[in-house]
Amino acid sequence: MAVSQTLKFACNIGTMFPSSTSLIDRLKHARACGFDALEVAFPYTWSVDEWQEALTAHPMQVVLINTPLGPNKEPGLAACQDKETEFLAGIDRGVEYCNALKCSQLHIMAGNEPPYEGQKSTFISQMRKSSVVLQKWGIVGLIETISPGVIPGYFLNNPRETLDLVSEIACDNIGFQFDVFHFSMLGESDDQITALFHDKNLKHIKHVQVAQTPKRNEVNAEGGVDYSKIFNHMILKNYRGFVGLEYKPDELSEMPCSKETMKFLSQF
Repeated sequence: MAVSQTLKFACNIGTMFPSSTSLIDRLKHARACGFDALEVAFPYTWSVDEWQEALTAHPMQVVLINTPLGPNKEPGLAACQDKETEFLAGIDRGVEYCNALKCSQLHIMAGNEPPYEGQKSTFISQMRKSSVVLQKWGIVGLIETISPGVIPGYFLNNPRETLDLVSEIACDNIGFQFDVFHFSMLGESDDQITALFHDKNLKHIKHVQVAQTPKRNEVNAEGGVDYSKIFNHMILKNYRGFVGLEYKPDELSEMPCSKETMKFLSQF
C-alpha cells in the first residue's frame, strides 16, 4: 500500500470503519485511505455475491479471515470436546469464503470451553485434521493468543504456549498469528514482545496484528506499546507478511484514517 515502503499494512474493515454499514462503503473508504489489502474477522455477514461485487468495484487483496462462530456463538471450536462435526463444518465454511475472496490465510478459532482432561490433545488433533482440508486449497491456518479481557477463558492465552503448540502440531500450513495488542494486554513489555519476534519463531509467524493498549485505538496514540520500536524490529528481522491494523479509531481522531496515523505508518 502507498503508506509503507517496507512493512505491508492491511486495514481491518470490521474495526476501522464502524460508521460504514455496507460492505462496498467500507472498501471504498479503505481505498480512499490508501489501502490495497484488508483483513476481516467475520466475512460471513455478507454473501459471496456481495463480496465479489464490492471487490470488483474497489479491488483489494483479502489477506485474512476467521473461521465462523460456533452454532451457539462460541468463539471457535478447535479446543472443544465432542464438536468435531461442527468444527469441520466451520473449516469448510471458511474454505468456501477463502476461495471466493482469494484469501490464503484462515484464523482457526479455538474457543473458550472450560478446561477438561485431554483438551490439548483434542486441539492438536482438530488442527491436524483442519490442516489436511486446508492443504487441498493452498490455505494456511493460523492460531492466535487472545487476552482474557477480550474473550474470557480463551484456550490460547499465552503466546509462548501457543507457539509451542504450533511446533507440536507440526504441519507446514499451520502458523502463528502474532497479535501485539493481546500480548501487551497480557502484561508483556515491548522488550518481551520483540524477543518473541526472533529467528526461532519467525518461521511460524505468518501474520501480525496491532492496536494500541489499553483502548485498542490507533498505533500512534499514547498507550502501552512503543510501535516505532516494534515495527523497526520487524523490519530488522525482515518480516515479509502483512501487518493487520485491527484498531478502533479514537472518537477524537479524524475517522477512520487520520493524517497523523497515516504519516506514522509511512515511516515503516
